[in-house]
Amino acid sequence: MPDRFGQRLVKILRQWWNHKGSLTISLIVTLAALVIYYVTFLGERPMPLFDSIYRLELSSLDYRFQARGRIKTDPRIVIVDIDQQSQEVLGRWPFPRFHFARLLDNIREDGGKVVAFDITFSKPDETAKPLDELSSQLAEQEKKGTPPNPVVSARIEALRKEYDYDRQFADAIKRFGHVVLGNYFLYTQTDLKGLTPEVLENYANAIAYFPFPDVRTLPSFGTTPATERLPQLIEKYEQAGLVPHGSEANTDLLTGAVASEAGGTGYFNVIVDADGVVRRVPLAIPYGLDPDRANWDMYASVDVQALRIYLALPKERTVLKYGPGGIFDVEFGSKLIVYPDYVSRLMVNFHGPARTYPYVSFGEAAKKQFPPGTFKDKIVLVGASATGIGDLRVTPFGGLDFPGVEIHANLIDNILNRQFLRRGGKETLTDLFFILLFGIPLGIWLAVTQPRWMPLGLALLLPFAGIVYFAFLHGSWLNFIVPALFTLVPNVSLVALYRVLIEEQEKRKVRSRFQQYVPPEVVRRLLDDPERVKPRKSEITVLFSDIRGFTSISESLDAQELADLLNGYLTEMTRIVFRYQGTLDKYIGDAVMGFWGAPYEEPDHATRACNAALSMLARLAELQKDWRAQAQPVLDIGIGLNTGVASVGNMGSSMRLAYTAMGDAVNLASRLEGLNKEYGTRIIISESTYKALRSDRVLVRELDMIRVKGKVLPVIIYEVLDAEALGGEGKELVELFVRGQKAYKQRDWRAAGQAFEQVLDRWPDDGPARIFLHRCEEYLAEEPEADWDGVYVMKHK
Repeated sequence: MPDRFGQRLVKILRQWWNHKGSLTISLIVTLAALVIYYVTFLGERPMPLFDSIYRLELSSLDYRFQARGRIKTDPRIVIVDIDQQSQEVLGRWPFPRFHFARLLDNIREDGGKVVAFDITFSKPDETAKPLDELSSQLAEQEKKGTPPNPVVSARIEALRKEYDYDRQFADAIKRFGHVVLGNYFLYTQTDLKGLTPEVLENYANAIAYFPFPDVRTLPSFGTTPATERLPQLIEKYEQAGLVPHGSEANTDLLTGAVASEAGGTGYFNVIVDADGVVRRVPLAIPYGLDPDRANWDMYASVDVQALRIYLALPKERTVLKYGPGGIFDVEFGSKLIVYPDYVSRLMVNFHGPARTYPYVSFGEAAKKQFPPGTFKDKIVLVGASATGIGDLRVTPFGGLDFPGVEIHANLIDNILNRQFLRRGGKETLTDLFFILLFGIPLGIWLAVTQPRWMPLGLALLLPFAGIVYFAFLHGSWLNFIVPALFTLVPNVSLVALYRVLIEEQEKRKVRSRFQQYVPPEVVRRLLDDPERVKPRKSEITVLFSDIRGFTSISESLDAQELADLLNGYLTEMTRIVFRYQGTLDKYIGDAVMGFWGAPYEEPDHATRACNAALSMLARLAELQKDWRAQAQPVLDIGIGLNTGVASVGNMGSSMRLAYTAMGDAVNLASRLEGLNKEYGTRIIISESTYKALRSDRVLVRELDMIRVKGKVLPVIIYEVLDAEALGGEGKELVELFVRGQKAYKQRDWRAAGQAFEQVLDRWPDDGPARIFLHRCEEYLAEEPEADWDGVYVMKHK
């Protein structure tokens, strides 16, 4: 068993080596794919090419969202939308802020738990602006000596309080308590245009009251000074383009209204990828105006603040942890832990296209025109979608119609229900597994399979796409582009191209060269292992057949008639050689030379050769009937077979090669064929062939012990008879002949002669019996030497 396993392993390795060109291509493709994967998805992308690859992968991710469609949302989340209908009901935007005050009161009375605004109230409400201007004018007149009417002044002051909608909104915030106001970080010069350093400082001071509830460093920082830890983290944010240059916050009045632990502010920035699609939201962003970044703070998103309040977590239980590698996790208590990337970005697992979550029009909510219980125990997100004021984004579901507020609804839903779209270590290892699978193992199969099966390699895209989609449905983002488009497709395509242009060209040469020597099956095997045609020592069984009296036949026919007769005969004999998986060596005039056991080793090559010889005689008998019927010369043949070691392979000159066999084993087969004339037989085989023979069809009788010319040791030769053709008489013939031979070897010439006469009485045409009867008669007349050993010496080759 170990030997057999070793042989099989050697065979497989040799087969791979024969296709080293294809395997080299697969190896190069695999290495290139690994480099592309590392640079594009694990390292940085310094070249546009890698950004393009990244965008392709993002597009494939978008298609997964679109194929999946809508999924169930968390009923605890509802959106109040400042839509077109709201403007029809409440007037043009911006609405007087008493509508926001009424909104908060209505939601509070309906049992809402948290309200978060995807809006920034950075400027005071201007409804009372005319009254303010009138008061200023009256104050100026008073300074000039013209006091205002006390009644008018009192009325103006009363109206100012009545129309102080900011105060009403602030009071409503305090009554509700669980309110998160939105702020916005500024990144571009366009965002900063028109904002003076004083304004930016005021905004920075406003949000400074609401840093991330609790920020902690990991022990992995070791001995790194505390003053260097936050700057290291900010550096990572800067490399990712997430360090803002300014901020826009709410008015001081409204900021003060949410200053208790029950409320807060959070930014509602989202990340827009290079293709304009929103897929990620950062949970924390560093910001400050101090040149010393150690004095900056980390700020939480509106999503984090809303969840903190909804889950009733104290600030010390809403924790952001970071280490030398960046953000580690965000903890909402001990049971809900989120693992974003190193700069806190979290992939949004969108539940569907726009308006997948329940929406209530702002106008209806402000006027309390909604069913009771609409907001009970829910997180209420307030944002805008109306034309001209809406914060509309592009998401994986396509179209510039996705309200920004619903992005936050999806993210809050993801965190509450742990429906994350993971892209971590397990996913990376899975990606690498598929890259290697579609590179090396597939490359090995492509190298050894038949070209017509190679397109099946591309069919692997279907199950792979199914696996990627299945993983997506279960919250894992597996890479599709690199394993598929940069590994599988180029591997199959380039190897197929190489094999068609290079390997198949070589195979065509082998096929054209050897299809005239060997049957199609052997040609196929040679194509798999071309090394087999190189010269080597092999044990084979050689067959020689020759036409009897061909010279006289050729003289009786013209050239065309002779060619037609000979071509028909040789065609039939060659078919039989091929049928028994033999190799046609050559035609030597009218002679046919073939052998078995090479180029592929066959353990039963002697049996195949003998069966082929019998089939040649059987077919010849059929041809003889046709020739007689057509009044053509009738051909007859003799066949010699020998088994032994010979040199087999491509041999010849640099100008012409031929696949042939050479050596004593070949020469002996040729001489055995010639002995058929001496013994009046049709098929003679050597002792080595006889010992290797395993066939019920073949009946063998020992003919003689001879010494061929040029050899010292004698050789036992045998005649092959067709047991099926002779039936039971064949065995009787052999038994009678063996009895005569036994007496012959014992020098009992009379008994031997009687046995041979009995053979001839029943089978008058038996050549060997006639030969031995003649010898017995000679030895009766003149006894051989005393040292006679029964060996007959051949006088010719």
